[in-house]
Order: sequence, then structure tokens, then C-alpha cells
Amino acid sequence: MNHLLKNSFTAILCASAIATAIAANGSEWNNRMPNRNAHELQQSGMPQRYTIIPGTHQATTATKRLSPSLKSTTETTAILTEDFRLMTSGSDGSPDLETNIVGSEGYIYPDYVQTYGWAGINVFQAGGCCYLSDGTTAFINTPFLDLTGIDGTFTINVSFRAATDNGRFFIAWGTGASMVDMRYANATTEWASVEVACTGGTEDMIIQLAGDVPVYIDDIIISQEVEVEEPTSIDAPATLSASDITETGFTANWSIVPAATGYYLDVYYYTTDNERVYALTDHEVATTTCTVDNLEPGHIYYFTVQAYNDLFTSVESAQVIVKEASASIGTPTALPATEISDEGFRANWTEAENAAWYTLYTYSYHTIAETGTFQLENETFDKITEGTMDEPLYNDLESVLNDYTEHPDWTGITSLRAVGMIGLRNYYSIMGAYSFLYSPVYIVESSAPGQVTVKVTAARDNACSDATQIGVTAVNVYTGETTGWQTQTFSRSAEVFEFTLDAFDNYYIAITFADENNADYGMTGTVWIDNVEISQQLNAGDQLCRLYACDIVYGGNSFYVGTPGNGDRYSYFLQASTNGSDGLIESDFSNEVNVGGWSAVADVTGNTDGIKVYGTQGTVNIELPESLQIDIFNLSGSKVATVAGTQGINRIALPQGMYLVNTGNATAKAIVK
Repeated sequence: MNHLLKNSFTAILCASAIATAIAANGSEWNNRMPNRNAHELQQSGMPQRYTIIPGTHQATTATKRLSPSLKSTTETTAILTEDFRLMTSGSDGSPDLETNIVGSEGYIYPDYVQTYGWAGINVFQAGGCCYLSDGTTAFINTPFLDLTGIDGTFTINVSFRAATDNGRFFIAWGTGASMVDMRYANATTEWASVEVACTGGTEDMIIQLAGDVPVYIDDIIISQEVEVEEPTSIDAPATLSASDITETGFTANWSIVPAATGYYLDVYYYTTDNERVYALTDHEVATTTCTVDNLEPGHIYYFTVQAYNDLFTSVESAQVIVKEASASIGTPTALPATEISDEGFRANWTEAENAAWYTLYTYSYHTIAETGTFQLENETFDKITEGTMDEPLYNDLESVLNDYTEHPDWTGITSLRAVGMIGLRNYYSIMGAYSFLYSPVYIVESSAPGQVTVKVTAARDNACSDATQIGVTAVNVYTGETTGWQTQTFSRSAEVFEFTLDAFDNYYIAITFADENNADYGMTGTVWIDNVEISQQLNAGDQLCRLYACDIVYGGNSFYVGTPGNGDRYSYFLQASTNGSDGLIESDFSNEVNVGGWSAVADVTGNTDGIKVYGTQGTVNIELPESLQIDIFNLSGSKVATVAGTQGINRIALPQGMYLVNTGNATAKAIVK
């Protein structure tokens, strides 16, 4: 059997094969490469400095630096404020050039800004302000902002000074890599402030700040006139890292919520099955920091915050772990399941060194009872209960959608949410990256897997033209081969599309769209997916394997997994995670445990008769009816062995773990004990 994780095999996806397969369907689809990890998006999404030609743009006059306090009136609202108070290292005049605060994708780590999404190059701390260390490549970008209000007019306030030599300070605004307009001011070694009235605001706009000499920057306010409306809720605070951590206490920190009159702080740790044990519940705090002490040692604590005022209490903020960063992490060992019944089982494992939480992957194995059409999915996205088509909620650039789907393993690339729908918007298409919806991975053991039918209920919004097409393909997880894009054009604003695709043993479905008449490179047009039905022709006795559950376990070294009692078999394995100084640290995958101890030895079906693949103590065994090349991969997608296999049993020594074996046209899983 072939167990595949969502992010396991990007390294072995064959980009050239995908490009060849889709090129025949027209130029709009030439670059639609449906890699599930979408690394090309992350690379092309690196922030870029705009080409600045001062003589072609207006100058603006700088004034003496204003008071650092953020000002506002009843006619305007601050869309974004940043005073760089979290950039504490270094000083004005002596910046900290040793500490890297920018991640590999160009985003500033969230510990250093009050709103995540700031990005740049050669950005450093300077004791409560920001420092750009050169006048050629250095710049800083705001997060993406919706500045469409009042016909796209908005105002930028910012303070700045040149480091040593007088020069120019540039303020530009644009969408993606396209600059809309720019202003500049003379910069001296004295602090000054400037206010710039801007036009051309869009819903995906960035503001870029730079200089032709090294510059310091502080007190940024992006504001816009808005109609005053009665509030219906209050925002949750943005939580920040814990500080002053000891065995029995810490300091909790979070960002200010302007409408809040106070905050509720919860502090807790987890026990078995993610049960919270609270040390503080709804602890009232007037400011944005709180010292917590007298905690029971020996636990990993977390905290969340809610903002409140006289009318509303916000939802719970994102939780923050209270733990010093680790430099490494151990690998857990999965142990046999206990409490096994028709209703579920308890997964068990050994504790991993430095682990803060575990991701528990559970796979199901369903044997097809009758030959015919078997429905794999009928996903309605009904778990999405917020957002509208006019005011959608943005997912991360690459977002796992487990919280919004019946089965786990759905993924969205540059996707949006509205009640009951997933939106696709190509807002990175100008950089060669497109929006996708990926189904879960399906692993089918069959002598002759039948065709796959995909029905998609979709709608295009008013920003899409009549040429808008929806496209669907099946992707072989192991090889990256596709069935080729099948496309259909919208004949009305909403309709049901049906596609019939050839089958693979291991595959997922990729869904995307294109609009050749979209003049703004796909920045505004959105296709909304309301329902996806996936079915396949299968034979009695065929076996379907898929990811059944993906659980994050915070407390203990066991977790109860509920099952529907339909006779399916299950297996599980784990990965440990912890916080590191530069972000998340993840362990290797554990061994795999079959719930109930059923045998993992099986004939490989759908391939040459007589092939058998199985693992034993320290060895992968491949029985071949003829000489064939054998390629073996680990779960990270790296090839660990290539052997010229001969007729009979081929034994290959490997460390304990789970492997994928490819021989001829066959793929199979083997577990080395």
C-alpha cells in the first residue's frame, strides 16, 4: 500500500512532464503546474523593490518629525499603523546588523512587527525603529491592504531620516510587482515626517518604502476616510511571543485592539486527548501585557487573549506556546493501539525529546463491496460559516482546509472563504503562480481502476469575463503525471460542470480557472466553488486508502481516534513539532502501526503478475517475475536506493521506517521494522 502525506513528495513531482501534458490545451494553461506544495508560488512571491525613477514622479515636502503618538480623527481610520516598537535591538544610530529578522520568503518574522505580512530585503532593528541598510536593494513593504474605499484615495504618514549622507526617501504603492505611483522627499540626517495623499488604491495593495541612501523609518500610518458604521463585533488581539519565561511563570504579550477597554487572558496546559487544564480563566487585564506566576512546573503552558468593551467580547486569539526555543527535536516511536472497538481506538507513542505537540496521521482502508460507481467525495464546504462573496476571508497563500471540510487533506492555493464556498483568485498570476483547489490523495489498489468523474458546482463573480474557464485534472502523486487539463467555459454566472478523467493508482484532483480577458492579471476575478463530487468506477474487492484524520495532539502520548464502525481498517504514524529560534522544527516521521495488528504484507495489484513487496526486520523484500529496476523512496520524497532487480526475491537492507517501492509500473509501501 502507498501511504502519502500532503507534503511528502514534492521533490519527486516531475515538472517537465506536467508542463508537457498541459501545454496542448492553449496558452492560458501552459503554466498551470498543479504541484501540491506550490513551491513556485513561494519563490515567485519574494518581495521585489520597485524600479524608482525620481525625475518622473512628484516630490513631496518633509516637515519636522511629528510626535510619535498616532493621530486620528472621526473622518479617517487607520488601516495600518506600525511604530516598530518590537524592533528593540540596536539603537537609532547603531542598528543591529547581526540579527536576521527576515525569513527565507522575504517576510519579517511576526515577533518584530505588530501586523504580520510586512516584507523586505536588508531590513534591521534599530532600537524601536526600522533600518534599511543600503540605498540600492533595501526596502520594506507593508502587508497587502484593501484600499478601495473612497474611490481608492488614502493617506500615508511616515517619519524617516538618512543614516549618514543626505539623499532621497521614496514612497511607492502598487499591486504585486506593478507600481501604481510614487513620491519622494529629501532625506537628511535629521528626523522628518511626510504626509502623502494617494490615489489608485486596490484591494490587494502594498506600500513600499526605500531610500537611495541607508535610512531609518518610524511611525507609519496608512489611513483612509470611511463611513462610520455601528460596530457589530470587536477584533481579537494579535498574540505575540511570551517573554521572561521561567519554570513557574512568564509574561504574556499581545497587540492593542483600539476599540477594547480591556482584555481577558486564559493560561492553560493540555492533558490526554487535548483536555485543557486552566491556570487562569478570563483574567482581566487593562494593558497589552501581563506577568503570570505561581504556575505548576513540569507543563508546557499556552495562552490566549480576548478583547472586550461595553458591547462586545472578541473571539479567542491564536494560542501562544510558553516555551523557550529548542535547537533540535527527537522522533517519536508509534506503539500498538489500545481501546480498539468499532467506535474507535487509542493511538499510542513514545515521547520525543523537546516535542511541544504531535501531528497524528490516521489512514483508513476501505474494501469495495460491489462493482460499480463509488463516491469518494461530496464536499459542500458547509463548515465555512463566515465571509461573503463581496467581503471574503483570505486564507494563507497555501492553506490546509481541514477545518472546513468533511474529510481532511483538501488544500487551497491563494484561496478565499465565504459562507459555504471556497474562492479561487489568481492574485499571484502576474508572477506565474495560480490559484488551485486540491482534493485529498486517493490510493487505489485495483487490477483495473476505472475512470474518475468530477462534478464541480461553481460561480464566477462580476469581475470575471464571459471567457472564464474552469479546469480540472488528475495528478499522479508518485510521478507527477497528469491526465491533461480538461476545461469548460462558463455559459452563465453559476452552473455545474462535469469532467471524466482517466485513473491512476495514486492521485488527487486539481481544480483551477483562467480568464484570458482579465486585464488586471487575475487580481480581482474570483471563481467560487460550492460543491465538489468525486466518484470512481471500482471493482468488488478493490481497496481505497486515504487520510482519515489529521489530529494535532498537545498533551500526553496517546490520543483517541473515533471511527464510524463500518468495517474499515486503520493505521497511524506521527510527527513531533516544537518551536525553534528560526521557526517551527519538525521531526522525522515515526514508524507506522496497523490498528489491530493486521498484516501489511500484500500482493501488489494493478501491475505485473507475481510482484510482491513487503518489509521485514531491517529489510525491504521485492519478489519479481522478471528482471526490473527497483527504486525506493523515503517519506520525504528522497531516493534512498536504486537496484537492478533480478527474477526472484530481492532483499535490500534499510533502516527502520516506511518506504515507497517503485518497480516497473508498480508502486507499493513497505514497512521496515
